[in-house]
Amino acid sequence: MTTNGSQLDKLAAPLFKAGVTRLNISLDSLDPQRFRELTRTGDLHKVIAGIDAANAAGFVHTKLNCVVMHGRNDDEINDLLAFAIDRNLDVSFIEEMPLGIISEHSRAESFYSSDQVRERIAERYTLVPSTDSTQGPSRYWRLAEAPGIRIGFISPHSHNFCGTCNRVRMTVEGRLLLCLGNEHSVDLKAVLRANPGQPEKLEKAIIDAMQLKPWSHNFTHDDGVQVVRFMNMTGG
Repeated sequence: MTTNGSQLDKLAAPLFKAGVTRLNISLDSLDPQRFRELTRTGDLHKVIAGIDAANAAGFVHTKLNCVVMHGRNDDEINDLLAFAIDRNLDVSFIEEMPLGIISEHSRAESFYSSDQVRERIAERYTLVPSTDSTQGPSRYWRLAEAPGIRIGFISPHSHNFCGTCNRVRMTVEGRLLLCLGNEHSVDLKAVLRANPGQPEKLEKAIIDAMQLKPWSHNFTHDDGVQVVRFMNMTGG
């Protein structure tokens, strides 16, 4: 499950007991004021309490997702890694994607590549190439200083991963979204409502939808928004 972590301090234990096995938690800064600015409303202390609650509940290989932006949080890369090492968490560093409308910064100016992230990490740690794979967009490395955690890099701009992407997402409206960088989707809510008590119809709709998965996203470095959709509507 992908989450902003804001409710995990209360829900981590019930989620674990309900059968959820893995968590991805968004964390772009360890500075409370900066975190609030980046998330617009986020409470860093509450999110950290949620991360600790997830560890206490029994979750393992919990992953932090960090979108790195030049001049906004690139100076915290190694601090975020140290935080992850201390709590035995995996980390994925993500190049910013042109999703939703923003006014706080220029995406063209804030772009920070995965190669730059690795250069910054190398100032403090020793990166070791890894054969780990989730058959998705992340390319994984390990740290010689903390070999138990995985460091992932999601690079839609600098190292396009479309050819091996196997990801789809369920939106809050019940649409199966086939690519973050396109609007290709199938309305599964409509399929359920039209075929009550017929799960085979839903299964067929999902399988058929895979034929609509596009060859590539439409992301560019331009400031113009390619997809006017926010992640809180997209889902994880």
